[in-house]
Amino acid sequence: MKQGGVSEIMLETEFDNYAALSLYESLGFIREKRLYRFYLNGKDAFRLILVVPPPPIDSDDSSGSEGSSPPSNSSMLMYQRQRLRAPPYRAIPVIPYSDDEDEVSSR
Repeated sequence: MKQGGVSEIMLETEFDNYAALSLYESLGFIREKRLYRFYLNGKDAFRLILVVPPPPIDSDDSSGSEGSSPPSNSSMLMYQRQRLRAPPYRAIPVIPYSDDEDEVSSR
């Protein structure tokens, strides 16, 4: 995926699927948003995002070995544009959902 230029991976899972949430968060995913009544069964979901860093530029090219050449200006420009285009994601605090009228009015 990195070689293909993917900048992020996005997925959704049910808000109460603790095993899946634990797995994804252990892999570096962060909860971006709670999606209310996302599934047909009426359950909420969390959208999770994993930012994929670009592949490192090979430092072997600058070692001076025969047949190697420095990265071209166009490849460096493309790399810099990708870095500028992909904003860093931060975790968003999630407020638990409730149907109680009293709880909503107290916020």
